[in-house]
Amino acid sequence: MGNKERIFNAKNVPIDEKTGTIPDVSGAMTDYYQPMVFNRITKSLEAFQAVETAEVVAFRGFMPPFSNRQLLLKPEGQRAWNWYQLFAEPVLELEVDDIVVYQGEQTRVMAKKNFKNFGYVYYELVQDWEPGTTIITGPGGTPLNNTEGEVITK
Repeated sequence: MGNKERIFNAKNVPIDEKTGTIPDVSGAMTDYYQPMVFNRITKSLEAFQAVETAEVVAFRGFMPPFSNRQLLLKPEGQRAWNWYQLFAEPVLELEVDDIVVYQGEQTRVMAKKNFKNFGYVYYELVQDWEPGTTIITGPGGTPLNNTEGEVITK
């Protein structure tokens, strides 16, 4: 048998070890990107009251809905909810269980996959349960208004 050369394949190379193992798709992704603005909702307790504060987050990305096939992989009780994929620039920093509002719909971050080395971050969002009417406030506790001047509630 003697001196045989060892054959390496992709399983022997960590993803971030050297560039070129996976193509950088950021160029193709930016063709799909559009300007997006999220309101990230954070909750705090002030004077024994739950207060929700909205932080405006602007970035570029795109958010297609889940396909029927992807929905079938979810547990049966979750299939009726609206599920979205979010492909965003790496500047967007969300964590699992964050609540965001986009175009009036409140969603919750259910999964995050960090592909920053390849030009994007992937999130899975699901329509969030909205229990009642809560006034959303901005910095300083002032109620946020929409473009028509109405107080934003959820």
